Amino acid sequence: MIQFDEKYINELIDKTSKALVGKTMKRFEISGNNDKVLKKNIKELIYEQFRDLKLHMEAHSKGIEIVSVCFKSKEERDEE
Repeated sequence: MIQFDEKYINELIDKTSKALVGKTMKRFEISGNNDKVLKKNIKELIYEQFRDLKLHMEAHSKGIEIVSVCFKSKEERDEE
């Protein structure tokens, strides 16, 4: 079993999310895309996803497992 303390998780999530945002914004610069609204939305999406990851890790450390629900239409069920 792999164990990390909360301080390390916080630092890891913070540094990794910032690095990904930086790399993503660099791609915008390379492509010449200066859409400020799109860039802001992508930045927030990355930070939001990393916050979710942190919450999942904290929940798991307290014994809570991830549950995934998938809704299917009647046609999709009939195809199986």
